[in-house]
Amino acid sequence: MTMRELVVATPVDAVEFNDVYRNTTGSAGYMACNNIYNRVVLNEWYDINPHADLATHWECLDGARRWRFHLNHAARWQDGVPVTAHDVAYTHSHAKKMGYTGSMFLDDVEQIVEVDKHTVDYHLSAPNSGFLVMLGNFIFAHILPAHLYEGTDWATNPHNFKPVGSGPFRLVDWIPGDKVVMEAVKDHWGPKPEFDRLILKIVPDRDECVRMVARGEAHVVPQDTLTKDRLHLLDGATHAELVTFEGPGMALLDFNHSRELWKDERVRRAIAHAVDRTPIEALADPGISRAWDHYLLGSTEWAFNPDAKAPAHDMDKAEELLNEAGVTRDASGQRGALKMFYMDTFHGHRPLAQIISDSLGQLGFEVTFEGLTSVDWAAQVRDAHDFDLIIVGGSMAPDPEITRTKYSSGGKNNMAGHNNPDVDAAYAAARSATTLAERGKHYKQLQHVWARDTEWVPLFWYGMYFPRTTNHFGFSDQLGWSVPWWHWGRVRPVN
Repeated sequence: MTMRELVVATPVDAVEFNDVYRNTTGSAGYMACNNIYNRVVLNEWYDINPHADLATHWECLDGARRWRFHLNHAARWQDGVPVTAHDVAYTHSHAKKMGYTGSMFLDDVEQIVEVDKHTVDYHLSAPNSGFLVMLGNFIFAHILPAHLYEGTDWATNPHNFKPVGSGPFRLVDWIPGDKVVMEAVKDHWGPKPEFDRLILKIVPDRDECVRMVARGEAHVVPQDTLTKDRLHLLDGATHAELVTFEGPGMALLDFNHSRELWKDERVRRAIAHAVDRTPIEALADPGISRAWDHYLLGSTEWAFNPDAKAPAHDMDKAEELLNEAGVTRDASGQRGALKMFYMDTFHGHRPLAQIISDSLGQLGFEVTFEGLTSVDWAAQVRDAHDFDLIIVGGSMAPDPEITRTKYSSGGKNNMAGHNNPDVDAAYAAARSATTLAERGKHYKQLQHVWARDTEWVPLFWYGMYFPRTTNHFGFSDQLGWSVPWWHWGRVRPVN
């Protein structure tokens, strides 16, 4: 019998297979984990309502201070051991205790209680109406097998490279620089895959990734944020299409608020005035992506504040503000050197970095910029805070609550050192509100504060591009966002 294979062409190799431990965003390991593991609940970018994953149903208790999840009794680890409340409680409690990536969205969790073998309660320090989105929106929330991790050092646990998940595919081979191979779990407790093998083919040349789909050698290419210059490579393909969506997030410029230079709002505002969105708009794709000067996506209509905007391009005003703040030019016309980074996984951030560098060069700043791997980004930006500026992306939908980890003073992913009491107050008020309308009012205030204080600078509203086969069905958008974007366990041939 011929082995049925689904091939995904992707440019970034795996690092390991445990994103609850540390983040390897966009890598082949990151994508593999979406097929090897499960979350408690699942949210995707375009649907604020959660879907069942390990939990079949859940309850909001004590005014959103406690959330109860009822786990699927049929769920099994790939070694046959039942998935229980202990796995859930252990994974997230230990990640929080150790400060691992999985703790990023658990900062208001005080205690996780095993009510019984298949019921688990999350006790929060304060009401949080957006907790389900925090728990279900990101890969970092995957649940690990306690019987293989408890009592070990996650940093050296061999199952980071030989993962045992509860998902529909198991890892069988990883040849660095070549491919990640997974096989279907034949007796899987949930929906069974239609393919025998899922192959993540590592192809560093992004153009060649698209050509592989056009030639029928791969079935899909994950999105390459911001880029549109290689889309013509699908022209003439008979069994492939380009699926496009207005994206769920934006690229933005952020400051290292822990450095004295950026503690002065006048300096931050000057940088914002220097940003020229005309060349940024040249990167856009009408109807899919655009240069953006608002502090939230317009698609999140219930929370969007159209009046909160970044300062308009005005180099004279930028010069005036810098001089007023004492950041003056020297005899040679220079104001100093700045280091700027972006995550190279998001290759489309590079042209934005060049545009910002050119704009700030006109103000007398010598800006060097570099793309970092996800591992180097974690070390240099998130841990060491060794930067002046970063171009960073990320989802802001379907609920602004997911941004809190980056922009609140206590956020676990607050790599830029934000510490604004008015920002914290707006987030807290939105979490405590019980209706979407009430929450929206507080998020509109949040955007007002961001704009008023120039906390960061919005640049670009992403577009999403997915070159993929037309001979298959079952991708996330075709299933009502009920599975992760990078999950291919429901894809099946249609002819």
